[in-house]
Formats: sequence, C-alpha cells, structure tokens
Amino acid sequence: MYMSLNAVAAGDLLIRTLPETTIPRVPDAVMIAKPMHASIISWTMPEIVGDDFMVYWLISISSEDGTLSSHMSASEEPRPLPIMLRELEQLLGQYREETWICVPKRNGNIARRFADSGYAVTRGLNQINRAAREIERLVCDAKLSLTQRARQRHRLQESPARRVSDRSLEVAKPQALAWHPEYWSTSYEHPEHVVIGVDASSDPAGAGSIAMVAAGGDLVVYAGEFTGHMGALELRAVILALEYLQGSQAVSAVIHTDSEDAYCVIEELTTTGRYIDGYRGIEEDLCLEFLAAWNACLAKITITRHRGHTGLIYNEMADELAWIARVASKHPRESAEPELVERIKLLQIQLKERNQLAQQPWAGQ
Repeated sequence: MYMSLNAVAAGDLLIRTLPETTIPRVPDAVMIAKPMHASIISWTMPEIVGDDFMVYWLISISSEDGTLSSHMSASEEPRPLPIMLRELEQLLGQYREETWICVPKRNGNIARRFADSGYAVTRGLNQINRAAREIERLVCDAKLSLTQRARQRHRLQESPARRVSDRSLEVAKPQALAWHPEYWSTSYEHPEHVVIGVDASSDPAGAGSIAMVAAGGDLVVYAGEFTGHMGALELRAVILALEYLQGSQAVSAVIHTDSEDAYCVIEELTTTGRYIDGYRGIEEDLCLEFLAAWNACLAKITITRHRGHTGLIYNEMADELAWIARVASKHPRESAEPELVERIKLLQIQLKERNQLAQQPWAGQ
C-alpha cells in the first residue's frame, strides 16, 4: 500500500485540498448509449494584441452514424457561458435529451453550467465520446489559424500578456514570494531506459513552478515568479527534463507531459524545425532554448502527451511536486522548507516501493 503524501506530512502548510464537484469523471452506461456525443473547449489567446478579453470556444458534435460537425465562436463578454449554452441549444435542437457532453477538466465551470441546465455531462475528454476524440485536433487547427492570421496582421505581442479576469479595472500585480524553492535530487541510478514525468503549476498571484520525476527516484523542482502563458511554463518543465538527461547515462528516455500547448509546439519543432512565433502563447526564444537542450542530449528521446490525472504515476508525482513547491514559495522559508523536504522524501520512498513491486516475479502477470 502506498502512503498518501498529504496524510503523512508532519506540517499542514502544504496540504492540497481539491475542490469538490458533482460533475462525474466517468460516464455511466446511459450516457455512453446516447446516440449523440458532443464536446466543448473554451480558451483565450492574450498573446494576440486586442484579444486580451476575447474568449473562444469550439463545439464538436458526433451524430449516431459518426458524422462529425464543429462550430467555433468567440465573444468579448467576460462571462460568455449563457452564449455558449444558447449556441449548444440551437445546435442540438430536439436531440438535447439524447446527447452526452464531454468537457475538459480545466473547463469545469462550463461543465457545471451545462449540468445545471439538465445536460448529461462528464469532466475530462473521455475517448469513448466520439466528439471528444477529435475536438483537441480541431482546437489545435483553430489556434494555429488564429495565430497565423494575427501574425499576418502584425498583431502578435512580443511578450504574451497575462489575462486579467472579469475586466478588472486594476491590473493584478504579482505578489512577492517569500523564497524560491529549488531542489535537485539526482543519483542517475537508473536503467539504460528511463521514464520521466514533467508538470508545472501556476496561480493568478504570480507564482509558478516546474518539476520532473524520473522512474529511478531522481527529481528536480523549481519555483519562482511567473505571470506568462501556462504553455510556456509546461515547455520549461520539458526543457528541465532534457537538461537532466544531459548528465544521465541513459541510452533512451520517454518524457511524458500532459500539456497540449507544449506538446504541439514540441511536435512542430522536432519534426519540421519550424516555429510560428506566438503560437500557443510560446515565444521564439523559448523554442530556441528547447532546441538547444534537445540537440545536446545524446540519448534517444521520445516526448509523449497524455491526459492529466489518468494514473500515470510519474506525472501524478510531478504534478504534486510542482504544486507543493509553488505553495511553499508563498510561506516563510523557515516554516515551509522542512515540510517541503519531508514531502519530497516521502515521494521518493513511494517511487522506490513502486519500482520494487514492478520487479517482483508476479508483476507482469
């Protein structure tokens, strides 16, 4: 049995309390059997000048015969949920009661609003949902088209702006952090092939962190001021893993990220070497930094994307590590650092126990 990192920590500064929700993550048989499947994703693109308050969304609908249709809209309304709801009503028409809707975890407010309106909704892009299988590709194409159009019109900002919610008249200023946690625990004692999970964490107050966890128990975490685009922070987490691999003896490695933005940029860089400045809110300088780290690695590296919180232990631990480091940075060092170090040690024990179980004779049975 694995220990709960939250349950055994001596302090309580870094306790993570997840918000309760009534929106299910797993669909029931009734939802799956519905003839119509739909999915919706909303996003912003503050890196485009003039779009600081523009909200985009895309609705994907799959009919019973598998026919897929998509509908993209945008609004400058600070709270566009009623508009999305009206649009969904118009698109579904008489099929409202026969539709199961998937909404990404990060768009939980949309899921709740739709559920409150009587729709069958789940959080997370479940691949059983026919519309959810395709919507990320459609959104990726839409974001690329918007970026290209903005670039042609010379409307891309040199430095992506941080969105200020609800049209606040006062621009939120980052809060000064108490300290900058940095922890590098590396022994490089792992097989020729190593698996790494990376993740990042940020908050509106201007704090951010990146973390990586390797299968052998090695881990690295940094936290500090951050007010940029989350995709850029996620890409920095991947770069951190590449820098770690430069000192490793691994022959091959797999790096797992759950960031769609970072992965789309990485895929473009590693396959074509080209990059559209500002795409996914990531600047050219950071892309060049990634390419330098990528080319400096001697190991054969594969970077994959998976959905967050789906049970991949290394990414779950990287997520936990990034979160506690970010929160620790906002408390006095003398009170937060001991708990942070203890939590890191417990995480490494958990990894060691998992590796030992994986090596048992019955593990593959």
